[in-house]
Formats: sequence, structure tokens, C-alpha cells
Amino acid sequence: MPKEIEKKFAIYKDRVNQYIATILPPASAGEAKNLYEPIRYAMEGGGKRLRPVLLLIACEAFKGKIEEVLPAAAAMELMHNYTLIHDDIMDRDATRRGRPTVHCKWNPDIALLAGDGLLTFAYRSLLRVNSPHLQKACQIFTDGLIELCEGQSYDHDFEHDDGVSMAQYLDMIKRKTARFFAICTEIGALLAGASATHTRLLRRFGESLGMAFQIQDDLFDITVAQEILGKDFGSDVKRRKRTFLYVHVMTHGAPEYRARLQRIFHQAEISAADVLHAGEIFRDAGALAAAEQALQEYLQEAHDCLKRLEPAIATAALHAFLEMLLKRRS
Repeated sequence: MPKEIEKKFAIYKDRVNQYIATILPPASAGEAKNLYEPIRYAMEGGGKRLRPVLLLIACEAFKGKIEEVLPAAAAMELMHNYTLIHDDIMDRDATRRGRPTVHCKWNPDIALLAGDGLLTFAYRSLLRVNSPHLQKACQIFTDGLIELCEGQSYDHDFEHDDGVSMAQYLDMIKRKTARFFAICTEIGALLAGASATHTRLLRRFGESLGMAFQIQDDLFDITVAQEILGKDFGSDVKRRKRTFLYVHVMTHGAPEYRARLQRIFHQAEISAADVLHAGEIFRDAGALAAAEQALQEYLQEAHDCLKRLEPAIATAALHAFLEMLLKRRS
């Protein structure tokens, strides 16, 4: 990624962090410490701020003013952390970004409260945007949140379903992960005053980017060390999640690989050795290679959406965002 683009991303990330710091009450605010302490803890845990930065550069591509959409960008990050807190409870993950998850540091009840608080602050931030397109932006945000919840519901249900098809898996991640990226790009373009055609292209770009992002996460869960990943290594396998890798083996793998993988997933407890064994099955059955290919195809779709905007629209930063995603390690 060119140095000037890398610098731009760092500046935008800092702007988002600074803005969020001004709109959240201090951890010691009033007597509601069981609300604000875990909220601050969650927001101070790091993170690349990919989603808010994506909204900002989508807006900038159409000559929108960053200062005017910063509240919308912050709303994306607040909502993202709301989903992480709730996901960690449902998945019973112990670590997030190299630290104890909120429900482990406090308890599930406090974590639920903190997540709800973050979502409320997300709406408060979004409503600070001064734009004639605010009502439409709120509709996109709300409709997208409903789809995120649907995707999370499917993800949970699939943990007990041996017959999940690839079509079902792709529909699930389209709702759960890709929809969030599409919310960011669509709202960014909308608030900048982009045409309906261009806004739809940015939504498709975000969706393709999000599909690639989730498949890459499926790969990272089994191929990246825990100290780099920032969460439990092999947590998808331990939670019996039907990821791209699992579904590919069960729909395309030889009977031997399917049987071995099912034995692991049907055990009462899945050990670290079982996780490593599952990784070997994913590799030998061709699931890792298939995931890499699918990832590249979705990235190409995203690039193609941007090419349809050129040369009228400045897309260099959005192309660079794709390159950044390819190089991330967590």
C-alpha cells in the first residue's frame, strides 16, 4: 500500500478514536459504572477501525467532507463493538484482541448491558449527522442491523446442523459480515451526495469486500497463531461452527475426510489436538485452497465495482483498502 494512503488511513483511524472518546461518558460517570466501565474497556481494546475508515474513504471518493460524516463513521465502530460483545457471549470466547472478553472480565449480564449501551450510543452518534440524507442513512443502518441479527441467528443454528450447504453458508455471511461492510460504503456514498447508481455500486463493493473478509477470517481461525490472531486459536472448530472450510469438506471432501471431521465435531469436548487435526483435514481435503480461491474471486468482484466508477470517481483509496485487507493478519 502506498505510504500516502497508509498515512491517510492512520489519520482517519485517529480521527475516529478521538471522536468516539468525546461522545462516550467516562468510566466513572455517575453511579452506572457497570455500564460505562465495560463500554470503555471494549472501545479501548484496539482494533483496526476498518469499518469507520471504510465509510470515510467511501464518502471522500465522492468529494464528501470527512468532518460532516465523522459521527456516522463512529456509529459504525460502536455498532461493531456491540456485535463483538454479544458474539463473544454466544460463542463463549475467552479472549478478544489479546484481552479477556467483556463477559469474562465482568459477567454475561454486564456484557449484555454494555453491548446494548454501545448500540444506543451508535444511534445517538448517527443522529448527529447534519444531512438531508439522514433519514435514508438511518433506514440503511437499521435494516442492516436486522440482517446482521438474522445472520447471527443462522450462524448459531448451523452449529447443530451437519447438512449446511455452501449456499446456506454464503447467505449467512452475506447477512452477518458482508452486510456490515455494505452499510459503511452505502452510507458513506449516500451522505456524500453520490447518485443512486454510484451508491448501489458502492454497496456491491462493500458486500464483496465483506464476503472476502469473512472467508479470510475462516482461514485465519485455523492458520494464524493465537498471539497474532488476538482471540482463541481454533475457536470456530471448538464451537463447531460451520465455516467455509467445514462446509467445503462436507460437500466436496472424500468420505474419509467427512467422517474424520464429523467425529471431531461430534465430540463432547474438542481439544487443541483436535483443532490441529481438523486443520490437517481442511488442508488435505482441499478446503484451504478452495477458500483462498473464493477469497480472491470476491476481491476481484470488489475491484470490478470500483472500475465501473472510474475515471469519474477517485477510487485509489478504496483499491488500497482491498490491499490492506489482503495483508492483515488478524
